[in-house]
Amino acid sequence: MTQTAAALEAYNAYWANSFIPEAKILWMVLILILAIVALWQARIFVSKF
Repeated sequence: MTQTAAALEAYNAYWANSFIPEAKILWMVLILILAIVALWQARIFVSKF
């Protein structure tokens, strides 16, 4: 087994045993929400000038 395959297997096992349901998808959704909030805050900050 190559190092990449072992890392991928460990990654999948980590998310499969997570206490958060659908954690492997939820973290991506969380990052997208955070990015949208950051853009919104930046827009408000820039509009004050």
